[in-house]
Amino acid sequence: MDKEICLILKNDLDEVCGYILCAKDLKAYEKNAYPYYLTLKELDEVKAERFPNANRELERFYPEYPAHIHIDILKEYTGNGVCSKLMQALFEVLKEEKVPGICVLVDTNNKRAVRFYEKMGFKAFEENPGIMLCKLD
Repeated sequence: MDKEICLILKNDLDEVCGYILCAKDLKAYEKNAYPYYLTLKELDEVKAERFPNANRELERFYPEYPAHIHIDILKEYTGNGVCSKLMQALFEVLKEEKVPGICVLVDTNNKRAVRFYEKMGFKAFEENPGIMLCKLD
């Protein structure tokens, strides 16, 4: 079973203001997340359809980029370098665990997110720029 990683960003008041969730193994993540997908499907059929389609897109990168991340940071805590530090901390954990690469799905209309991922070393997949990949050397 995959052990997911969660890094939490807190402010000076010890309040959570962001996080990175990382599944080191996309296939294990899919298996573990499937019950939540079924619940989501009952609540919102349109959003639920994104789940299997997105993961099918990522499967072709699995051998080289098995980790999958989700990041959510409150806007007022972005732009000051803490998100980069959080991502660097994740990179270190994944390197220690010998994970070769990370894949992420990003909304290409979210230019700020795209720039952040590029700054962190991710590259957009040419055929689908909403898929960004990062090798961990």
